[in-house]
Amino acid sequence: MTSPKVLIIGGGIGGLCLAQGLRRAGVSAAVYERDTAPASRAQGYRISLKDTGAKALHACLPPHLFALAVATSIRPATRMVFMDPQLRPKFAKPIPPIEPGLADLGVNRLTLREILLTGIEETVHFGKTFHRYEELADGRVRAHFADGSSADGTLLVGADGTHSPVRGQLVPDAVIEDLGWAVYGRTPLTDDLLAATPAELIDTFNRVIAADGTAISIATCRTRGPNPRPLTDIPGYLSWTMSAAGPPPGGTSPHELHELATATVADWAPGIRRILAEADVPATFLLTITSALPVAPWQAPAVTLLGDAIHTMSPGRGDGANIALRDARVLAGLLALETSPTTAKAEYERQMLHYGFAAVTASREQPFGPSRSR
Repeated sequence: MTSPKVLIIGGGIGGLCLAQGLRRAGVSAAVYERDTAPASRAQGYRISLKDTGAKALHACLPPHLFALAVATSIRPATRMVFMDPQLRPKFAKPIPPIEPGLADLGVNRLTLREILLTGIEETVHFGKTFHRYEELADGRVRAHFADGSSADGTLLVGADGTHSPVRGQLVPDAVIEDLGWAVYGRTPLTDDLLAATPAELIDTFNRVIAADGTAISIATCRTRGPNPRPLTDIPGYLSWTMSAAGPPPGGTSPHELHELATATVADWAPGIRRILAEADVPATFLLTITSALPVAPWQAPAVTLLGDAIHTMSPGRGDGANIALRDARVLAGLLALETSPTTAKAEYERQMLHYGFAAVTASREQPFGPSRSR
């Protein structure tokens, strides 16, 4: 049989991992991404891949690219620490040392995206904003884009994120709830800053929690060595996340968000204040914390969903990227094994709707941290 032409809407981590897995399985695919370039907008900084995500990446990537992901991974945390704003510990425990690989893998989001793009560049089309799909009489599907172009395939996969236009057409009654908000920022990790920062904030999964529930987590992001060419070299930095109760901030520019974060920690420990004071202000952005409600199986034989497009979840447990990668592994594997794309799609959805929404439910128990996914 002719290999199915899979149309992947969305060139994020899940969509690109699917494209890599399909390429490895000999199944033709094309990716359509609305962004004009891989790094055209802020998408977060650190991702912590657990067993699920790391094994999915290993299954979908060629061996040399998975080895590259390991070689460029972030040094692992050594402790988990919960503290008050003056860094008085409330809870602490060591994290057993582990070599990066199939069990745990911290990666920079941009680095991982560049690795996932390697070798499939000719099949990834940037600047393609999805408009709608059309189910054709012969059982195939056609994707229409905002620029007037279209593409036909045997299966269309919506991997286009929390506000997925594909989901909007396929499952129009799907509900996405807002659970709160968080401000994300990045501070360059200089030698002076590293020497002046308390040990509780370096190489730890930490959460600093005030009496009113306002909280900050600070992740140390430094790789084991410089990234090889042609990957973008990313100097060490501290990624920080601030969350608070109440409505989201009125101002959402990087400068306004940084001012809000700085004012919030005005009477906190000096180490925290310095990290925010020396932040890369333009890199500050606001993220709405969302969570999907379960949906019933849909009746569209040539259209499906992957990752945040179907089961967006809180980042508190760090499962969102891991489950998206699992989706990619499961779907790629089934499309490689099944003679019928429709049969493969149906089995994928049966599995994915079960484990995906189980992860959503678990994430609601810990909606804000300590985050391991950003």
